[in-house]
Amino acid sequence: MLCRAQAAWRTSTQVVSKCSFHSSAAQFAKKHPKQIKKENLAKRAAKAAEFERTKPSPIVSQHTPFFETLHTPASAYASSEDTQHFLTKADRDFLFEQTPRDTVEASNLGAVEGVDEALKHEQGKVEVMKKLVGLQNGNAKAVQLWNIQRTIDWFQKQPGDTGSPEVQAGILTVRIHNLYSHLQQHRKDKHNYKQLRSMVHKRAKILKYLKSKDLERYNTCLSQLGLQPRAVEGEITL
Repeated sequence: MLCRAQAAWRTSTQVVSKCSFHSSAAQFAKKHPKQIKKENLAKRAAKAAEFERTKPSPIVSQHTPFFETLHTPASAYASSEDTQHFLTKADRDFLFEQTPRDTVEASNLGAVEGVDEALKHEQGKVEVMKKLVGLQNGNAKAVQLWNIQRTIDWFQKQPGDTGSPEVQAGILTVRIHNLYSHLQQHRKDKHNYKQLRSMVHKRAKILKYLKSKDLERYNTCLSQLGLQPRAVEGEITL
């Protein structure tokens, strides 16, 4: 009799457990689609937020060897060799080395004062000329023009090339960096902020064209400018 009672109790317990399990499973099955949708939406939102958070700046480039060839106002002030007005090495040699000698010879100053003394006198004029054309005495615009010329020299495919996409993208990058530095000190300058945004989008358009024309050149250009594809492709927000 006792055995029958225990067996009956176990049977009833199992029945209750099965009913409870099926009830819970049914309840879970009803909530599952909504829960999955909610979790998926949360994951998508988290991924989108992380994507935006890690998106590289479309303005500030990573440092590359190209930027080592450029000047900041501080480094330009410390430079004693670089000059304004796009003077080449040949120009500098002619002005600062050849011209003093030619002047002494043409004026016969060497016969009157002696060659060494005459050259010393002309060298004083050379030093004045160096100060006048020296980049260290130039303003911010002069430094930017010097950097633009260095950019042309770096990216040009052949002498005189100023129209290739790489050169244009490089020049815009120099101007973007220069204007961005200005805006860091003048945050209420809304006009130049609009100009900055315009240049960033113009560069992106040029790079998009370069990508459609030659993917290898596009990737090389991005690498030299310290830019990542995500910084210049798709929607750009500043």
